[in-house]
Amino acid sequence: MPRIDITQEQRIEAPPAQVYEAFTNSTALRGWLCDGALVHPSRGGAIYLWWTSGYYAAGEFRKLAPGERVSFTWRGRGEPGQTRVRVDLRPDGEGTIVSLAHRRVGTGKKWAEAAESIRRGWERGLENLRSVLETGHDLRFTRRPMMGIYPDAFSPEEAARLGVPTNKGILVGGVVEGMGAAAAGLQKSDVIIRIDRAKISDWASLEAALGAHRAGDEVAVTHYRGPEKRTTVMTLSARAVEEPPATPVALAEAVGRSDEDCLLQLEESLAGVPDDLAGRRPAESSWSAKEVLCHLIFTHRSTQQWIVDLVGGQERWADDWPGNLDIAHAGLLAVCPTAGDLLAELRRNSAETRAMLAALPEAFVARRGAYWRLAHDLMETFTSHNEAHLTQIQEALAAGRSR
Repeated sequence: MPRIDITQEQRIEAPPAQVYEAFTNSTALRGWLCDGALVHPSRGGAIYLWWTSGYYAAGEFRKLAPGERVSFTWRGRGEPGQTRVRVDLRPDGEGTIVSLAHRRVGTGKKWAEAAESIRRGWERGLENLRSVLETGHDLRFTRRPMMGIYPDAFSPEEAARLGVPTNKGILVGGVVEGMGAAAAGLQKSDVIIRIDRAKISDWASLEAALGAHRAGDEVAVTHYRGPEKRTTVMTLSARAVEEPPATPVALAEAVGRSDEDCLLQLEESLAGVPDDLAGRRPAESSWSAKEVLCHLIFTHRSTQQWIVDLVGGQERWADDWPGNLDIAHAGLLAVCPTAGDLLAELRRNSAETRAMLAALPEAFVARRGAYWRLAHDLMETFTSHNEAHLTQIQEALAAGRSR
């Protein structure tokens, strides 16, 4: 069978050593090409990449010449045979010319779809690699549209409470005024199960479905409202992307301002509240005020671990997020049994997160993609996350008082 080489070339304003790392480090690969990676960069070492779309590719490194060349075998999901990838790096002034050849791709009907997917994947990938190394911006994020929803935890218990005949989907915790979901009529407690033909079962499948579109696209959104299945046409909204603070100290201060405001409001909301009320669940499947405090503490702890992983260049996260586990709350409540204890622990963890951010090393900040990813994620999520759970605590206390 005849075989072809799919070739791409891209000039990147970054030194060859940095581009080489982008092809041989798991965290770096995740930052521009895939959603998860495990690599052992040595001759014969494994390379395994996967995407939330369900596609994955596995192979082994054949040649590694730091700053000059990387080659590895490739066998993608659903592809008829094994292929090879060769990446050559050539210095060009202050930058690097990347020449990529995906070799031994078959021809004919069996290979037609795979070959086009390979070509398109490397074209978009190298464009994103350039953006990540030169500006820090991950185009998969900055160009991905938004629905304008606040997702909430969804469980079989919650499905039963809402009367929804499925426990797979995205539970809408609220909608953002002026964005696509609100304009299309989605409401709190709706459960999204499909976008066009893509099934939505969890956050990863939602991201994959949105990743196939751009802002302004119209999509059909199928959702449950109680037992009733509905489909509505939604125009996807653009994502407002703001530059995060440029230095670690400025990032720490910005995160600290958001956190301090939340802490003061939490202390005000819980002032004089009896401990039994703070520990009272408004419903069997809902958290008490103290359990929400536990969640906020674990948010800081997981953030701190993520910082360590990113700086070290090896993220241990690979599988889907395990969810909010009651066992973690039980352990924390055993050593911090009162709301006052939990508030003190939350304040301590907040201070530790800020101190870690302020101490980010220069070498990490120089990895623009990694720093931008960390800073942008924190700036985008911390304030909204704090606000949502502050409201949750206030609602739990109000429900507890009415019982």
